[in-house]
Amino acid sequence: MEKYKVIGKELSNDQAYGKVTGRVRYCSDMQSLGMLHMRLKAGTVAHGIIRRVDAEKALALPGVAAVYSCENTPDICYDRGRVEAWENVPNQEKLFDRHVRFLGERVAAVVADSKETAAKACELITVEYEELPAAISVEEAAALEALPLHGDGNVYEVPSFEYGDFETARGEFFHESRSHIGRMTHLAMETQSCRAAYDASSDKLTIWSGCQSVFGVRSTVAQYLGMPYARVRVIKAPMGGSFGVRQETLLEPLTAYAARMLEADVKLVYTREEQIVNTMMKHSLDGTVKSRIRKDGTIEGLSMSCTLDAGAYLTVSRGYASTIGEKIAKVYRMPNIHFDARVVCTNTPINGSFRSWGSCEEALLLENHWNMVCREMGMDPVEFRLKNILYPYETEVVHKIPVGNVHFQECLLKGREVFCWEERKEACKKRNREQRRYRYGIGMALASHTSSFYPYRVDVASAAARIQEDGSLIIHVGIHDHGCGTVMAMKKIASEIMEIGLEKIELNEADTQNSLYDYGCYASRTVYSLGQSVKQCCEHILEMARETAAAALGCSKSFLRYRAGEFFKEMEETVRISLPEVIRYSIQTMGQDIYYANTTNAGENPGVAAAHFTEVQVDTYTGMTKIMHCLSVHDIGKAINPDLCRGQIGSGIQQGMGMALCEEIKIHPVTGQTLITNFKNYEVANACDLPDYQTLLIEEPENSGPFGAKSIGEVVVVPVAPAIVAAVNDALGTNLTRLPLTPAVILEALEGKTV
Repeated sequence: MEKYKVIGKELSNDQAYGKVTGRVRYCSDMQSLGMLHMRLKAGTVAHGIIRRVDAEKALALPGVAAVYSCENTPDICYDRGRVEAWENVPNQEKLFDRHVRFLGERVAAVVADSKETAAKACELITVEYEELPAAISVEEAAALEALPLHGDGNVYEVPSFEYGDFETARGEFFHESRSHIGRMTHLAMETQSCRAAYDASSDKLTIWSGCQSVFGVRSTVAQYLGMPYARVRVIKAPMGGSFGVRQETLLEPLTAYAARMLEADVKLVYTREEQIVNTMMKHSLDGTVKSRIRKDGTIEGLSMSCTLDAGAYLTVSRGYASTIGEKIAKVYRMPNIHFDARVVCTNTPINGSFRSWGSCEEALLLENHWNMVCREMGMDPVEFRLKNILYPYETEVVHKIPVGNVHFQECLLKGREVFCWEERKEACKKRNREQRRYRYGIGMALASHTSSFYPYRVDVASAAARIQEDGSLIIHVGIHDHGCGTVMAMKKIASEIMEIGLEKIELNEADTQNSLYDYGCYASRTVYSLGQSVKQCCEHILEMARETAAAALGCSKSFLRYRAGEFFKEMEETVRISLPEVIRYSIQTMGQDIYYANTTNAGENPGVAAAHFTEVQVDTYTGMTKIMHCLSVHDIGKAINPDLCRGQIGSGIQQGMGMALCEEIKIHPVTGQTLITNFKNYEVANACDLPDYQTLLIEEPENSGPFGAKSIGEVVVVPVAPAIVAAVNDALGTNLTRLPLTPAVILEALEGKTV
């Protein structure tokens, strides 16, 4: 392994000090003289038409600047899921719509001189509704007699695809499984917030938002307001976590509209209840998987069908469902594949982007299925996977592109060894023989994820840099740090190339006025795509500096070597010139600056490998499940920030535990009310629930990534839940497929069963 100076070293997140001392200013912390505050009024029906909004008392309240509703806002539709200016999106949503589609949907907004006044004014607004029959479940909404939520109905088919012919595929074993995955909330610690300020003298609008795509937000807001893109500036604010909830344009259109109408500085901060009900949730999903397997365990064919509940608006759901199918062949060799899906709009809160964008759902359906197949066939789950995995650079059949330098086999073999798979298996059997109440089991799952958009779309990443007069470096790149250290990763890449200290590198987050265009932080593409752009930009600017140094020293650049911010002659090391002297010579003598901007296009999408092994204890008296031990093995190429990679893995384990065992947003089946709206009654896996987990990084560099790096941010959560489900089923001898596996679900399954 090549020796690096900062790459792979244990260096903290560059925002860590500011966060622990409270000095980092999130969007919700921002203040300005005369700032106005916005609060929302929530609708009280699951389905209906607004007949009248009475805001007279609210407007009479001292300090109220404006009240907005369907009666005084444009009848213009937009789409919260839009990322690209030219993207074809459903455009179903308005700032305020007379047609109310779920209980809790915003029906009015108050802008006032304080948040307390705005909240009080919201209570004074009265809304008259004509109630309509609500379709809360997918079955109700898909029925022929259901009222359409939108003009094109409630059911949206997703293009199916077929590779080979599943129906004619041969295999001695045929297995079918049906699974249900419940709704979840993203649980970002920071609630959604947005600030927008309009300067009437220049007709310029500035928006601060902890979002995942400043250019996506700009395109939506600018088009909605009819403003030139150049006059709408979006600045990415520090973000207190996302997990996908900040991918979509949620608060920005309304806040920007109010700021422009009032020619003011307006801030909107969601409460926790609004965060849960009025952003998005993770899709509720029902899926069916069928497989045909040969006697020796070789997969001959796979068929997967999914139904996703989109909630009240379609947004990204159709693309999300399609992505589940597109990721179906990233791990296993399967010659015959069928996939079909549909998305249904219901009178419930909106579902949308969630960490891993379909990989979690695909893995839950598929890995649960494989573990059932193994039990039925009497095969070891690790051996079954070793028989069917793809090998490095093998071509996956869906997109017909190589999977890259991905090492599923090594993850499985190392994981089996470190986890002591066989020994734990026997130990669980021994414990189960010795007593009856507690049942022990082990399980594992294997997964992958993307590193770029390719070949879904052309993955463009741009960076610009300039050497400053003192030899320091300022880099402009459209990065959106979720709080997990991607800014530090970019600085380390630049520091490794330029051989200058991290303190001499300034890299601000995305700003549409100062950054080159970028899609945003999706698909775990930041380190792989933007990191490569930063690396190439720094390599080029260093070469420009080398040419200038050669001119200053009167020699050929081939005679120069570079170390720690200085160029020197190879055969005469005392003849040196530092970066500050180079930039001075370039400007004063050559009459030119040293800067460079470049754009890279990711023409590959190397997979990452993640194998998760876990041991559980299930209390058959209470239905409670305890994670005793787990191991996560990851092949992510080169770890730029190893300590932060391990932190990501820990967060993935915690989130995967919640997905498997406890997290679910319940909706009342008749009224459509969201029954869980705060931390008090939303069950999560807490820090005390986490086991002493192990992590193992297998660093097999990817040639197309910066210093060999690939992705890490999303894959960490993907195999966790299916591994836990497998362990619970191993402990109980069940085939539970309805998630989460709450105590009630487990006890119901155990009724009448001798365990």
